[in-house]
Amino acid sequence: MKYKKLFFLCFLLVTISTMFLSIEVYAQDYKFDLEEDDSFTWEITELNKYEFERVFGFEPAFENGDKTRRVIQNVEDNDDGWFVTVEFWDYQKDWDEDGTIIYEQVYDNPSNYDDNIFLPTPVNEYLAEASEDLPSNYLVEGHRVTIRETDYNRILEYDTRGVLLSELYENKEEIVLVKVENTLRVIPMGNFFIGFIILAVVSIIVVMIKKKKYSIME
Repeated sequence: MKYKKLFFLCFLLVTISTMFLSIEVYAQDYKFDLEEDDSFTWEITELNKYEFERVFGFEPAFENGDKTRRVIQNVEDNDDGWFVTVEFWDYQKDWDEDGTIIYEQVYDNPSNYDDNIFLPTPVNEYLAEASEDLPSNYLVEGHRVTIRETDYNRILEYDTRGVLLSELYENKEEIVLVKVENTLRVIPMGNFFIGFIILAVVSIIVVMIKKKKYSIME
């Protein structure tokens, strides 16, 4: 009975701690966690050429397995958030040659959300707040944004760093037209995953105490 009470108290402590973590996240300012020389590569992992052409009316200019690359050259703070200079290599471009310099404005105000490659963190809180001002065809679920167009859905998923994890286009029958995935994947888990880890550790400690007690009694 004593150990059941201990387990319950530990569970209650974890739950309260997790709630405070969530509150703290809501209170903090959004940040841009990426910096100069950070490099990212995306690969086409699925491609249905027939369905792609049927939906969009033209053939894709890429093949399954093709890759695109972006390297951050500079990050500058400005009144709207962060101005990011990026060197970009499109599909089938030679990475030994210089890439194209492009510029991206990343907004720190969720009401200005754009479907960017990079987002501020914490991503789930940023997207949740952004969803309040997004059009009705946008659906936000954690780190995922689904844009429902007339003939297809576009699904964007971000990792915990604010980097695009995957981009998927599917028709209304949910047949994948094309899917692009980040080759360095950081799976989004959210703050509640911390609570489960703590609970697991506490459970292991309780079991160890029980085993130690029984071994002494023997």
